Amino acid sequence: MIHTHLRLLRLASGIRWYLIGTMAVGLAVTASYVVQGVLVAHILARVFRGGGLTGLTGFATPLAGVAAALLARAGLLWLGEVVAQLTAQRVKERVRGQVIDRVFALGPGYLARQRTGDMQAIAVEGVEALEAYFGRYLPSVGVCLLGPVAILAYLAALDLPLTALIAMFVVLVPLAPRLWDKLTAAQGEARWQAYSALDSDYVDTTQGITTLKAFNATERVGAQLAARARHLYQTTMAQLGVALVDTGLTTFGMLAGSAVAIGVGAMRVASGTLSLVTLVTVLFVARECFRPFGSLSISWHVGFAGLSSSQRIAELFATEPDVAEPADPVRLDVADLVPRIDLDGVSFSYTSRETPALRELSLSVNPGETVAVVGPSGAGKSTIVALLMRFFDPQTGMVRLGGIDVRDLPLTTVRVATAVVSQDTYLFHGTIADNIRLGRPTATDAEIAAAAREANIHEFVAGLPEGYSTQVGERGMSLSGGQRQRVAIARALLKNAPILVLDEATSNVDAASEAAIQQALGRLTAGRTTLLIAHRLSTVRDVDRIVVLAQGRATETGRHDELLTCRGGYARLVAAQEGAQP
Repeated sequence: MIHTHLRLLRLASGIRWYLIGTMAVGLAVTASYVVQGVLVAHILARVFRGGGLTGLTGFATPLAGVAAALLARAGLLWLGEVVAQLTAQRVKERVRGQVIDRVFALGPGYLARQRTGDMQAIAVEGVEALEAYFGRYLPSVGVCLLGPVAILAYLAALDLPLTALIAMFVVLVPLAPRLWDKLTAAQGEARWQAYSALDSDYVDTTQGITTLKAFNATERVGAQLAARARHLYQTTMAQLGVALVDTGLTTFGMLAGSAVAIGVGAMRVASGTLSLVTLVTVLFVARECFRPFGSLSISWHVGFAGLSSSQRIAELFATEPDVAEPADPVRLDVADLVPRIDLDGVSFSYTSRETPALRELSLSVNPGETVAVVGPSGAGKSTIVALLMRFFDPQTGMVRLGGIDVRDLPLTTVRVATAVVSQDTYLFHGTIADNIRLGRPTATDAEIAAAAREANIHEFVAGLPEGYSTQVGERGMSLSGGQRQRVAIARALLKNAPILVLDEATSNVDAASEAAIQQALGRLTAGRTTLLIAHRLSTVRDVDRIVVLAQGRATETGRHDELLTCRGGYARLVAAQEGAQP
């Protein structure tokens, strides 16, 4: 019944005193039961010896003691509940913080390989499962290890043979259910997998509800969710069934131990080898040897729930990030970093793909220069951005900022020095002001409005009933694509980073929005080193240099007119886009 796994104890490294306090209160509660039992035993023994109810003054002291024990236990139970909740909440706070920090450290490369629902299950259900483990189960284990030993020591001073008989059952009660451990662990794992699968499918469904409606697939997907829910119900009931078997075995052992001890004691009283006082004392005290196991039995299945969730948490903590902070970083202020980008012979392959995304790519962007990277889908354009931001590291070659290998710079320096506006703009649930202020948390309202003006979004925001306090909804879905892009541009303007990356920032907007965005981008790129990942080739006509990618290699470099004259890959891309225009 003792599921104290090392990985769970490591999670408790910062709250050990809370656990010790909870166990101490539990032991004090057990002691109150023992004191009450001893006092009641002496009262009954006196009555059985013929004392009757005469001389009530002689009963006053033990009766007062019983009342005191009852009052003390009431207070201890309240205190135990408070300490248990404090312990559980501290564990959840600590572990949830560690989970979030670990997810941030693992970064987008790791999250791209995971389902959102799985991560949600770890951070929410997984951490919640630890609450009862640390607040209820683990303290009960401590009480079961220490309480019965102390009680048996007291009983041994009264009568050793009876104590030995009780001790045998005290050992058997927690050991017998261990026959079910493997089955219990398997059921706990199955239940966790069923919960995680349901959580993931539910997140997918809610995020894709528009698509499901459009394809009239809600009934079919709803049936799939119902099947997932049914499977979770079945695995939960199977786990509960095993738990009830364990509870039954524990309860039988507790009752049998007390009954056998009392039966043997009664025969010895009849034969004159045991006093009545000792028998009555054993009658009331022996059951306290088993009471902690009863409490443990109620919450024992929580141990396996904690183990199941902690396994996922441990796997998360054991996962190594795709990139790591340098052991001996080059530390300098962003203002002192020369805004120059260099890729020297960079090759990179994703683990999920057979062909390399980049092949020995060399590319430079000088301070204040705007360089566009174009090419067909899958050519490796967005991979350049991921390497520049150090979401991944190249397998060969080097990415440098200001002449310094990005692997030698602190991650915060790399990312503070770079502002990104991507094609898939992400706005967080909150106000428009909150999302713009993400670029610089200390910005004033006036600075936010100034950035919005530069991004051509101020007039729209000012015309809203709540202005900059307007809620954008989850993922900013209350705004149009062009409006989201201009909020993202305002965010980048507010950040005021020396290096700017535009990752196909106008690929998903209409012509009218594109014109407003292009005007805002013109202000944004002024005086900055800009790397432009372009899908719409109309946006690269006036850049300083264009680099054409194909299958991860740079095949052409030059200005718009030069590349058209060469009639190579760039000219074919332009012709294809112009031919597609209505």
